[in-house]
Amino acid sequence: MANARLGEALIDIQTIVIIGLLYWLLTEEQSNPFLRTWLSDNFPLGLYILSPLAVAVISGTLLVVTAFRIGLFVTGRSMTFVGGEVLRGLSGLEIQLRKFVSTKGTTTSALILTSFGTALGLYSYFIAGIIPLTALGISCIILGLTALSLPRHVRGGPGMRAMLQGATRGVEALLEQGTVGRATYLPPADGDAIFAYVPLTPQPETLSIDEMKQAPKSHVGNNEKGLLVHPVGSELNRIPEFQEALSLEERLRYVLVESADVCSRVMVEETGSVVVVAMESADTDLQGQKYLESLGSLPSSLAACIIATLHNKPVTLLDEKKTGNRLIARFRLLA
Repeated sequence: MANARLGEALIDIQTIVIIGLLYWLLTEEQSNPFLRTWLSDNFPLGLYILSPLAVAVISGTLLVVTAFRIGLFVTGRSMTFVGGEVLRGLSGLEIQLRKFVSTKGTTTSALILTSFGTALGLYSYFIAGIIPLTALGISCIILGLTALSLPRHVRGGPGMRAMLQGATRGVEALLEQGTVGRATYLPPADGDAIFAYVPLTPQPETLSIDEMKQAPKSHVGNNEKGLLVHPVGSELNRIPEFQEALSLEERLRYVLVESADVCSRVMVEETGSVVVVAMESADTDLQGQKYLESLGSLPSSLAACIIATLHNKPVTLLDEKKTGNRLIARFRLLA
């Protein structure tokens, strides 16, 4: 503990020494023409770093950081504890930023970036005369105008999620009048779509894969043991990127995060025939109760289709559990 406190004190002392060296170099650069000439020939950026405004900004920033650290040192608070509080705040900030972008799009950010770049460019060129800052301002303007030309949602967004949820209504209409069990996702055969076998009896019989594939796709009587339905991700095997050698986690990220935008992060762990998929900020809102009971939530249903396609084996959803902001789904590969 004492060594850690001594290390923090040494860092603060070194920072103060660096500030003193900056001011010494500033006065030396202004009074020594040889140093100014050498910097101009060998290190032009040093002339801008040692300008009075740059030295004031750098020194002010370092002084604020040092004062903050000294305050922690005097009060006895740990940097680790403060860092943990900051990280917890940043984790909440990510959710707020995602909500902001989903409602406001990129327009507000683009306008702020363009306005900042315009002000910085005009000030740097006409008042300060600093060409690198002028170039930075022009770059901000270009980025802002580029962002304005982007679509409202670069990824799926609420519109994509609404369409995916709407696609579950047809399956829900088939299942709403009966008792359903956990579905078995069947891998595509010869480029066909992905099907899911949904048992319609309270105590489902053990059927072979071939028997599941022979099940009807609609109600033809009152004695059906099960139905073949098209889950939401029934056409995922036709994605061109899936023809490449992508891992399971890469495929899940491509569909769930980048395309459908139903979660913000995906983590996968495979142990034998069990596949565990953890999804951060997963959107589990689903209107169809029967679909949820049999095929799982929207992210889990899409994940099951991807797993069945990659492993070319039937897949069933064992369970899914929502823990805080994370959805954990467990799948089993069937022989």
